[in-house]
Order: sequence, then structure tokens, then C-alpha cells
Amino acid sequence: MQAQSGDMLSTKFIVTLAAIADFVFCGLLSNGFITAVIIMEWATNRSLAACEQLLLSLGVSNIFATFVLSMGLYNWNTNTIFSNALILLVFYSFCYVFLSIRYWLTAWLCVFYCVKILNSTHSFFLWWRMRISRLVPRLILGSCVISFLISFFLALTVSIRLQSNKTANIRNITEVEKMQELSKNANIFFVIIGSTCPLLVVFFCSILVVVSLCRHACKMMSEGSNFRDHQTEAHVKAARSVLSLLVLYISFYVAQTLSSLEEFQKNLISFLMCFIVMLIYAPVQAAILVLSNPKLKQIASRMLSRAKS
Repeated sequence: MQAQSGDMLSTKFIVTLAAIADFVFCGLLSNGFITAVIIMEWATNRSLAACEQLLLSLGVSNIFATFVLSMGLYNWNTNTIFSNALILLVFYSFCYVFLSIRYWLTAWLCVFYCVKILNSTHSFFLWWRMRISRLVPRLILGSCVISFLISFFLALTVSIRLQSNKTANIRNITEVEKMQELSKNANIFFVIIGSTCPLLVVFFCSILVVVSLCRHACKMMSEGSNFRDHQTEAHVKAARSVLSLLVLYISFYVAQTLSSLEEFQKNLISFLMCFIVMLIYAPVQAAILVLSNPKLKQIASRMLSRAKS
């Protein structure tokens, strides 16, 4: 019985690793497609629209995030790549940088969709609509700066905690406990800025887009107009894209939170399932971006038709 249970566990582990390898390949391929198409567009037109800048940044960040997540999983399984604690700390700092950048870029893409689709006459939305195209490069740069700062302070607090553990003794145990408590609070604060704040932005944009769609639909029905006009279809596409990104974001957020818990890491299968959810993010987000962008969707359809023929 023990041998059979061990064989079943090893079989599940192999199947899980195969699924992970598949998702890694799909994430790199799909986001590589987005990146290549937009770079060729950039080389042809010598300029990029604001939406294309966000898509390019998301494609590149997804590629790097998939790579570092795969490296982290392999090191967790074998413990052969990063044997030095300092190197491991630097690696996970860069891992958090790419994940945080991806969070914020997703939030700004939802803001872009929201601002472009809403028909509000409020001065706040009018200000954003007039300036969103010029603000996108600054928002992308700001996301990178914020993510690097958060990662730097996270690495600093973790290194202080490691150093305090090394120098702990009976006389300074109170100071060590205070330092550890301070570092934990700092980690929570920086994780909130890097993960939770973008999630709230995506959630707020989702509510605004859905409310705007409902109001527009009610107005069209009361006027007896054609419900399937161009503006309504744009509303539906924007709402579908933002809600899809919100659901994907929440699933990734929950999986990342669970995988960081020490109690959850002791269960091999549960931890790997969380990692699969985290790896699914890149290919699924790429599919959402392709389906919501007419140019990418057209090129992808053309390539698929050629592959079939």
C-alpha cells in the first residue's frame, strides 16, 4: 500500500510538472507573440499608441515574470540554483519587481479602457481622457520605479531580519523581536502598495465600466434605439476585458498569498497547484489582450489560418 501511494504521489508530481512546463511554454509563446507584433509595429511606424505601449510593457513583464517564477519553482524543488542566501534574496527581489510591475501595468490598462469608454462629463474623467495618452509613458515608468523601490525595501527588511537572527542572544532578544516585528510590518506595508492597491484600481475600474454599460443599455432601451450600436459594442468589449482581467488578477493574488504561507508550503500538491495558477496568469492574460485588441486578434487569426492550411 505504501508503494502504491508513493507511485500515485510521484505520478501526480510528474503530471503537475508537465502541466507547469506547458503553461510556461504557452506563457512565453503568447506574450512573445504580443511583444514581437508590437515591436514590428513600432519599427514600421516609428511610434506607438498609448494602448500599444501598455500591451508591449505587459508582454515583456509577463515573459520575465514567467521566467523568474519557473526558476523559483525549480530552485524550491531542487535547491541547487541559489544555495547562497544573499543570491536567493536578490533573486526573489527581482521576482517581486516583475510581479509588482505586472500588477500596476494591468491596473493602468484597466484605467485606460475605463477612461476611453466612459461618457462621464465629470471634470476628473475629462482631465484623464484628455491626458491619458501622454500620461501612459509616465505611468509605466512610475510603475517600474515603485516596484524597484518596494523590492529594495523588502530585501532590506529581510536582510535585517536575517542579520538579527544571526546576532541574537539572551541579552538582546527583546531588540531582535522588535526588529523582526518592524520588518514584518514593513513587508505588509510594501505588499499592500505593490499588490493590493493595483487590485483595488482594477476593481474600481470594473465597477465603473459595468455601471456605465448598464446606464447606456437602459438609455438605449428607453429611447427605442438599436441596442447593438457601435458604442454599446465598445462598452461590452471593454467590460468583458476589464472583468476578465479582474477575475484573473484575483485568482493570481489569492494563489500568491497562499503560496507564501509556510503552512501551505508543507503540502506539496497544494503548493504546486498554487504555482500552476500563478503560471496560468501569463498565457490567459495574453489571450485576453489579443482578443480585446482588433489588430492583434486579426494577426493571430491570420497566423492560425495559415498554420491550418
